[in-house]
Amino acid sequence: MSPSFPQKAVHYTRALARWIKAGRPVRSEAEILHLLNDFCLPCESYDPQSSTCLHCGCHVSTSTSATVNKLAMGTERCPVGKW
Repeated sequence: MSPSFPQKAVHYTRALARWIKAGRPVRSEAEILHLLNDFCLPCESYDPQSSTCLHCGCHVSTSTSATVNKLAMGTERCPVGKW
């Protein structure tokens, strides 16, 4: 089950704060595709209809915009340690 909306908001706010504090590092398009294809898409916790992780509720996609894609944020990691 996906986190509630307030839990998602907390997760996103914390991720965004870490990312900004670290200087806004971003992953390359190749890194994003690797993480998405090799770890997220085959994961039982990935929801393809909403492109979200059911553990943290974050959006994970091919987007290179870090503000809308957890995979693009260079500071973020998988909540269950897959990447």
